[in-house]
Amino acid sequence: MPIKHDKIPHIDQETISAFLEGKDPQQYITALEYEPAGNYIHLVIDDPVKGKFTTRKKLKPFLWCKEDVFTSEQINFYGRDRRRIKNAMKQFGVKIKKLNTSGDERLENGYKYLVYTTQGFYTLLKFFGDGGIQPYKNREYFELISPVEQYMISSGKRLFKGFDNYDDVHRMVFDIETTSLEPTDGRMFSIGVKDNRGFEVVLDADSEEEEKEMIINFFKVIDYVRPSIIGGYNSENFDWYWIVSRCEILGLDIKEIAKTLDPKKKSKFRRRENMLKLANEVERFEQTSMWGYNIIDVIHSVRRAMAINSNIKSAGLKYICKQQRIAKDNRVYVDHDKIAKLRFDDNPYWINIKTGEWSQDKQDGFEEISGREIVEKYLLDDIWETLEVDNSFNQSSFLMAKILPTIYERVSTMGTASIWKLLMLSWSYENGLAVPEKGEKRSFTGGLSRILKVGYSKDIVKLDYASLYPSIMITHGVYPECDVSGAMHAMLQYLYDTRNKYKYKANECAAEGDKKMASFFKAKQLPIKIINNSMYGSLTAPQVFNWGDVMKGE
Repeated sequence: MPIKHDKIPHIDQETISAFLEGKDPQQYITALEYEPAGNYIHLVIDDPVKGKFTTRKKLKPFLWCKEDVFTSEQINFYGRDRRRIKNAMKQFGVKIKKLNTSGDERLENGYKYLVYTTQGFYTLLKFFGDGGIQPYKNREYFELISPVEQYMISSGKRLFKGFDNYDDVHRMVFDIETTSLEPTDGRMFSIGVKDNRGFEVVLDADSEEEEKEMIINFFKVIDYVRPSIIGGYNSENFDWYWIVSRCEILGLDIKEIAKTLDPKKKSKFRRRENMLKLANEVERFEQTSMWGYNIIDVIHSVRRAMAINSNIKSAGLKYICKQQRIAKDNRVYVDHDKIAKLRFDDNPYWINIKTGEWSQDKQDGFEEISGREIVEKYLLDDIWETLEVDNSFNQSSFLMAKILPTIYERVSTMGTASIWKLLMLSWSYENGLAVPEKGEKRSFTGGLSRILKVGYSKDIVKLDYASLYPSIMITHGVYPECDVSGAMHAMLQYLYDTRNKYKYKANECAAEGDKKMASFFKAKQLPIKIINNSMYGSLTAPQVFNWGDVMKGE
């Protein structure tokens, strides 16, 4: 049953605003990294005046756990001997805090103990391991988040504070050109690099020896430019895969040539498995990481948009630029199977500078050009478009990263239920609240969609409700009882009102002919729309979102 409004605890909007923005005012944080050895969190700062530098802070690690850890005969934590537990707590610098449940059953059965230490995160894990239970192997008893997320939640720091627009963040994109589809069958002959502050370069190689130098120089360019975000288009599946593979084939140690921002020079280039959430589907991919940088694949943002926008039919760069009206009038196109051949063709070609059209035959209005120059123009247009698509499609990820206590790479790939989970975990930590136990996934009753007539029709009326799900939840109090503080209602109301404010400002600016500001406010409301609508989806995913309640979703 819905919760009556007079039964929902009141939280003022100023409190919610301060919570979402992060209580710590520190600006220009672009990345955070954890150093286990010293138990430090390193903050990468990109100050517009002071430039890029790092600073470090001590982490106070924590996790949530169930009461069963201490009482269960099956677990037999330190033999359930109070003296042994007390001695272990002293040894590992551990303290245990019982959290508020307000008598709610799911909170009582959930993670109602906050366990933290004055030592490192792995020390905290060892405290439990020595007692007979491994937190990561027994996740049903623990709620764990990464050390960086622990720090962001406990400190109230957030990414990108001080940057109003995504384009204010220093971003760099790159693209490679190859002689084949697989790195074992060919080699790379060009790498194009461009940032959003005017830097642009094309690196070339005419032999394997020059290819080695080109790869080394590519990482030197990264170290010279030092952007906050590095992106490519389908770069995780192609470009980075090629670079890593060619390094292995050519005998290059990528961990030595790929310099990171680690002041101790210990953290290296690495690739690890990650997950991309696309609506109801999950796709695994290899995530590239370099200490201090945010490395993203721009195609992920387009594919995530495709999952919720049926008007986008393809994630291809050529298609998406035309669909979004990004493509330049003189954009140079080359079929993929002709790029390598054209690059090494010494015959003369002809190009129309105004249209980008090129030919082997001389035509009126065309200028002579080499095949190498045509491929270079094509590559430069590719990276220009990648930068523009990134600026358009990752605007929402950037804005969400400003309120979510996690790294940008995760924001760019995470699902909607995880968004609300992070927000509610953060709220629970700040307010001393227990975290509910998770529920089981099950099917639920949804809406029915049918085509009643097939063919051509005229005089069609389309009925669309403004913010349907958030409006229903706010109006009728559809929230889980385990949200004992009323945080979900207060946050949804705040975000609902804020989005409407931005929509009004966008329409107002558009009516006044101010397209730039209209676009600005339109971009600001988009991530709020995603967060608002995702609360309903989160309700029906109790196996992910601890506060989920399928009955409320139905």
